[in-house]
Amino acid sequence: MNLKERITEDLKSAMRAQDKLRTSVLRMMLADIKIADTSGKPKDQIDYDDVVRGYLKKIKKAREEYERLNAPEKVKELDREIAIVEEYLPKQLSDDEMKRIVDEMVESNKFTAKEMGTAMKLIMSKYGSVVDGKKIQMYLKERLEADKQA
Repeated sequence: MNLKERITEDLKSAMRAQDKLRTSVLRMMLADIKIADTSGKPKDQIDYDDVVRGYLKKIKKAREEYERLNAPEKVKELDREIAIVEEYLPKQLSDDEMKRIVDEMVESNKFTAKEMGTAMKLIMSKYGSVVDGKKIQMYLKERLEADKQA
């Protein structure tokens, strides 16, 4: 069962259980998937994980905005939505594992601070589905600046 089918089945279950939040989130994910399906790309080139990851990114951005506006109820609701969406994505690596990956890549490729973009591209192409790009960027920047200081 692919991701789209799984979300569709879970939507039916959520509707039967009258779980309004879950129903709403799953409908939004399916809407984004349908948009991707009608984008004109060949079906075999559409990565539903990327579509769901894009939806998650939108929710996280909204959460940051509500946090900045000091709206704790809305932040809690978005946290629950984020938890639902994350159920459909591959498990993310821990912070320690991401730091280890950054260290290994910098060591094996001898990246300098000027090559941060190249290093970022390499890490994301290899581990993009299981790492948080913002955290990788932060760890990479810390590591390359530390190397520059040494």
